[in-house]
Order: sequence, then C-alpha cells, then structure tokens
Amino acid sequence: MRLKLIIGALTIASLLGCSNTNNAGERTAYKSFTEGIELTDLVGNPIDLSGLKGKRIILNVWATWCKPCIQEMPSLEELQKSLPEDKYIILLASSEGLDKIKKFKERNSYTLEFVQLITTQESLGIYSLPTTFIIDEKGKLLITENGMRDWGDHEVIKEIEQL
Repeated sequence: MRLKLIIGALTIASLLGCSNTNNAGERTAYKSFTEGIELTDLVGNPIDLSGLKGKRIILNVWATWCKPCIQEMPSLEELQKSLPEDKYIILLASSEGLDKIKKFKERNSYTLEFVQLITTQESLGIYSLPTTFIIDEKGKLLITENGMRDWGDHEVIKEIEQL
C-alpha cells in the first residue's frame, strides 16, 4: 500500500511540477505546493496556507454531489481524532459555491473544517473526486490519493504519521 502511495505521489508531482496555470495559460512555478492553492473559509475570507507552516496539511477535495466523497467523510473524522492537532490540519475543499458548502455542513454533523477551493481542480491535477493531498510542514507535496479511502484504518494512520 505504501508503495502505491509513493508511486502516486511521484506521478502527480512529476505531472504538476509544483506549477499552476495562470489566466494566460502559462505555467507558473511555485516554491511549494501550497503556494498554488487558493482557499477561502465559509465566510469568503482567504486562507493563507503559508500561515499553517509547521503543520502537515491533509487537503481533501470533494463535492456535495460526490457519493464516494461523502462516504469517506466519517473516516476523515476518525483520522482527525487520531492525529495530534498541533501537527496536522485536515481541510475539506469543494469548488462549489459557499452557500452549497454551508448547507451541506449544516445538514451534517461533521466536525471537519470545510473550505472553498478557488484554484481550479484541473490546475492541481484533479480529474476525479475525491482527491486527497498530504502536504508537509514546508509546503511540499508528500502524497496524492485519488479516490475514496478508509482514512480511519489504523495502518493508514500509522503510514501518515511515519511520512
């Protein structure tokens, strides 16, 4: 399983090259993976991921209409409870409208942190949902996981802690 994660991360990293596409369609190089990601909180305020340096970021990209995304949320909540708060943050990012994300959150009892993804999914190399990125304390992409996963599994938690 670990080999699959490493190969997936290397593949995505080579495809992305920690770059993004600007409005003119030109590639822009970034010093870290997080510099290419724009998020807002559910009020619309920008989230500065560089302010989270020192923490590992688990960024799960999902959608309200995505059944596998919703099915994996309980395991993301288990993961959140298992990891130390001072070392990890889990963000669930949807590119849907703020109202739609807020309504989803209100209808469900998750304690996860929901945010809006402003950056296009395509510029992050996302072509299927859910997609989860694990980013180290310096903004370096460690792992990309495409598809649903049981994040609450003890072996998965151990692997994440050992990255």
